[in-house]
Amino acid sequence: MNRFIVIVLVLAALLFPLTAAAFLGFGGNVPEAADDIADQLDDQLMMRYSGDDPNMTARNRKKLARARIMIMGTTPVNINDLERACPLARQMMEEISTELMDKGYRFQELRKGRDIRFDKNRGEFVLTRDVRKLLTTTATSQAIMAGTYVITPKQVRFSIRLIHTPGNEVLAMASATVPITPDLRPLLREKPLGGGSGVDGGGVPPATTRLQ
Repeated sequence: MNRFIVIVLVLAALLFPLTAAAFLGFGGNVPEAADDIADQLDDQLMMRYSGDDPNMTARNRKKLARARIMIMGTTPVNINDLERACPLARQMMEEISTELMDKGYRFQELRKGRDIRFDKNRGEFVLTRDVRKLLTTTATSQAIMAGTYVITPKQVRFSIRLIHTPGNEVLAMASATVPITPDLRPLLREKPLGGGSGVDGGGVPPATTRLQ
């Protein structure tokens, strides 16, 4: 009986690293990197905007400051070709946006269409990249989240910044690295901005968004 227990424990010890490695594939590395970037951006923004009101606790000052900042997220692009982006970059933007919203920041969605499109086989859709179907092309956020990435044989390095909308001042900068796993490799195929195929890609020329 004791020998059986020992064998089970040894097998568990050997299998645990494999299980952990599997978990840290697409399901772990990308959200982990996004969380790291969001923490860096948040720390820098709070240094600027949390204030020093003695009548409020530090926690409440930060909570109020975050609620006052509206952010517009854009897709990180290849550092060597600013006209190219890959699906992993779009996913990273979504993950960082989620983390910042969890912290209390507000986000503006530019991809919302004027109408909900119904398809009996695929479902209902409201997001679009077709400029002709957008609800608005005017953004009113205080900050734009933009960034670049570089792909090496073993990893993808993301550099993200928050830019003050009225000017060119960078309010915060952050970076993180995502190891390339088999799950991530298909997400590294790049396409020129404005190109592609499918419902929203279809040769629609890139649009210019007016910021106010």
